[in-house]
Amino acid sequence: MTYRSSFSQHDVFEKCPRWWYFLKVKEVPVISDFCYANAGSCLHKTLEKYYNKELTDMEQLKEFFNSQWSKYKLEQSKIAEKKDEYWVMVLNGINLDEKFTSTELKIYYPDGLAYIDVVNSEEDKIGDWKSSTRREDNEESYKKQIQMYSWFYKRKFNRIPTESTVFYLKYNGSKGKMSFNFTEEDIKEIETWYNNILGEMNNIIETKKVPPKCESCHIFCPYEEICQKEEEFIKFDIHIFGNNLQLFSPINSLIHKALMKKFSYELKNAYFMKKNNPYARTTIEFWKPKKQLLPYGFLYGMKKTLQDYIDYKGIKGEINIIDHREFNQDIIDMPNEFKNGIKLRDYQIEAADKFLENKIGMLELGTGAGKTIIISEIVRRLGRKTLILVNRVDLLRQIKKVLEDTLGVEVGTISQGQSDIKTITIATIQTIYKNINIYSDYLKTVRVSIMDEAHNVNHLSYWRVSQHLTNTEYRLGTTGTPRRTDGNDMYLNAVNGYVVFKMNSEKLIEDGWLMKPKIIFIKDYMNKDIIKQMEEESKVGLINETDNYSSFYNKFIVENQERNNIVQKLINKHKGEKTLILVKLVKHGEYLSKMLGVFYLKGSTKKEIRKQTLDDFKNGKLNILIGTISIFAEGLDIPSLKYLINAAGQVSDIKTIQTLGRLLRKHEGKESCTYYDFIDESRFMRKASNSRQKAFKDENHNINYVKYNDFFLEANSQSLYNG
Repeated sequence: MTYRSSFSQHDVFEKCPRWWYFLKVKEVPVISDFCYANAGSCLHKTLEKYYNKELTDMEQLKEFFNSQWSKYKLEQSKIAEKKDEYWVMVLNGINLDEKFTSTELKIYYPDGLAYIDVVNSEEDKIGDWKSSTRREDNEESYKKQIQMYSWFYKRKFNRIPTESTVFYLKYNGSKGKMSFNFTEEDIKEIETWYNNILGEMNNIIETKKVPPKCESCHIFCPYEEICQKEEEFIKFDIHIFGNNLQLFSPINSLIHKALMKKFSYELKNAYFMKKNNPYARTTIEFWKPKKQLLPYGFLYGMKKTLQDYIDYKGIKGEINIIDHREFNQDIIDMPNEFKNGIKLRDYQIEAADKFLENKIGMLELGTGAGKTIIISEIVRRLGRKTLILVNRVDLLRQIKKVLEDTLGVEVGTISQGQSDIKTITIATIQTIYKNINIYSDYLKTVRVSIMDEAHNVNHLSYWRVSQHLTNTEYRLGTTGTPRRTDGNDMYLNAVNGYVVFKMNSEKLIEDGWLMKPKIIFIKDYMNKDIIKQMEEESKVGLINETDNYSSFYNKFIVENQERNNIVQKLINKHKGEKTLILVKLVKHGEYLSKMLGVFYLKGSTKKEIRKQTLDDFKNGKLNILIGTISIFAEGLDIPSLKYLINAAGQVSDIKTIQTLGRLLRKHEGKESCTYYDFIDESRFMRKASNSRQKAFKDENHNINYVKYNDFFLEANSQSLYNG
């Protein structure tokens, strides 16, 4: 007797014959959540009502849809909130530019069964409705399904459909249709596929022989526990190919789910994206289950996940690393100690040790920890072909000088049209990224990669450049804040691994390596009537107007005369002292520059002038400077800086901590350092002020709050009080 199958059964069998055996031969019951299947039925039945012309009024059709949703008790299911999404799919199905003469065509034979969702018998067209997100893996499966339906259609009507379409109802336009014009060869191909699997099914039924275990349990297999209960020893082989880890060992759904959960995250603005587009892709997934791949930076995380599984199962196991990379063999002659006589601090030696032990990782170092000295020590100990990536020319020059002074070697540079590659090279990420095809072969030869200010790693430049660093044995990221304001923190780990050593500013201050800052926030410098007036002036008078951040920022920060006058008074108060004023927007810097008669250094400043200005500011020829926060927040070393006025009003907690770091270095004759900021008004600006305060409190800094009148009208500073 021939077994009667269907596409769904063939699909299961092709994934895992053992799965099909437990399901159809042994009929082992499965406890499953059918909410997605039921929601699909609700969708199909509603569209059938419309295309069969039983319900064409939209209000009545919506009522029927709601009744079906309730019938399947989907209000209590985990997809209750997706009701509107399924109704949109109904509307997309109605809006298809197609003519259907019938729905749910049943074609029934002794060896198989098919239900074709929609048919146009006049033109010999068939289609299948899908509520799935369109992906490469289901495209392959759905093509095979509609191909099988086309064969069944030919068997019944002796005609191959002129067009066979999979309708992805989540989408409009071309993305919502996947159409095929199958030939006789295609029909013969699917017939052979179907009969071959059917023959295997019949053989298993007749012999009652249990199919062997699969190399890897399918992630949706409900019989995993039955298959795995005899497991006594497990071996995981992790192969390193360039920037990827590939797990060659079979895994079950438990491991898959653990890897998927550990190496994925939801975008920071996912809620608003979903609100505007219910089908927006808001999850970033690094684990690729089809090929069992992960980025190289997650090596420690993958090993830990697999070891956790071994421990959880209470079985014996081992994890092997097989490295297929080819490392450059060039050796650089390095000194036994630094040429300029600098001696490493204990924590700097420990930081270098930790990185070299792990070979990949980030060093979380507060400003003033001597990051560049630690980089020099790592480069010295390794003595291998090295690339250091930075995001600004100022940092490139600064690090180049330190390396050449400490190691006594010539350091190459790649930046601003200059390409001077040496065994140790420093490059700006912008130049490498823009010319990635030119430098691709060079990047493959780098054995040690170092990414300074590693928190800048995201899905663009640093990430894409890292894809070409396919033979780096050592990969280091240095940062004071191993996180990103946009929430894409996991990219940092994907490229440079995890933090292997931490030394924050609090510890450096406690141990006497940095100065303890006085942090002052000036408040109550505007009266309520002026605030209200400025808020009104920040609007354009629309009905139900949404506040515009840019407009409020201009009014309350850039053009705020009260606030800018305070900057003037602070300059007068500390006349002759080394002071840096930070702004966010160019027009704010230009305004203050004209108002104060102080030079403004911005991104567009010519490099010769920029270099000379920074040199003059560092060596004392220039005592007051205005700078853009994007330039001065990171990396630049100005030990003599005594006062910092943050006029930028930025919201970023990362830039706040980095900005404070400009002040903390000790210097001869420098007995104290002070940071000034503002408690700004209006909803947007107050939120930004709160963010900056929170950043300091999270780092355990004390904040002094002072009222404007107390601070500037009284001669003494006893009005300062802790908040």
